[in-house]
Amino acid sequence: MDDSADREFVNSLAKGLNLLMCFTKDRPVWSLTEMARANQMNLPTARRYLHTFTKLGFMVKDETAKTFQLTPRVLQLGGWVFESMTIRNRLMPYMKSIRNDLDVTTHCAILEGNEIVAVERLLSSDVVNIDLSAGSRLPIHATSLGKAIVAFMDYGEQKKIASLLEFRPLTPHTITDVKSFLRDLKKTHSRGYAVADQELNIGLKTLAIPVFDKKGMVEASFGVSFPLSRTQEQGFEDRLIERLFEVRNKG
Repeated sequence: MDDSADREFVNSLAKGLNLLMCFTKDRPVWSLTEMARANQMNLPTARRYLHTFTKLGFMVKDETAKTFQLTPRVLQLGGWVFESMTIRNRLMPYMKSIRNDLDVTTHCAILEGNEIVAVERLLSSDVVNIDLSAGSRLPIHATSLGKAIVAFMDYGEQKKIASLLEFRPLTPHTITDVKSFLRDLKKTHSRGYAVADQELNIGLKTLAIPVFDKKGMVEASFGVSFPLSRTQEQGFEDRLIERLFEVRNKG
């Protein structure tokens, strides 16, 4: 869609939001020049945007380094979304039950663009855990949460998503090409749940199932993660898979 032909589209607001989205966990600090270049703005325009966000309390400027970073106030823009999402409320009882019964970390996530976004996470007592909280983004190809969602879309949508992924190798076990990814999705769909065995973090294994809406469309995923050492416990994964299928049937 050509936004320039849409009279209802507020171009200046879109530019401001795009500027805010530049701030990430990997890049939390920007200079004026860097921000202008990244957003294809001239310096005076970028300066006005940054000044406005600073005056509103969404950013703070380091006068010595001449850099900007976000303040906790930005959480007001989206923090409440996760609290109010019905999917979180629906899955929370299962997350608590499985975490408490089997001492595994439980999580649920949704798909947004070419990434998954964590909606909620409950930690186990194990020390092997990734740094993940509500709102965190993770790659689809390296997570069971991501694969569980995409595997239950139609094949055309799977191929479209796969063609847009970077397939960055996060560990020696990460899937790094489209064909392998699509094969993995086929296996996931066949057995009913997704597996990521040290694909995101060495020593960590995760399982996940799709969560469907009332129309039978996949809307989220529910998963568990645990240290690889726990796979040596007799019947451990079988119990986990059984519990996951219970969630899939009831959730």
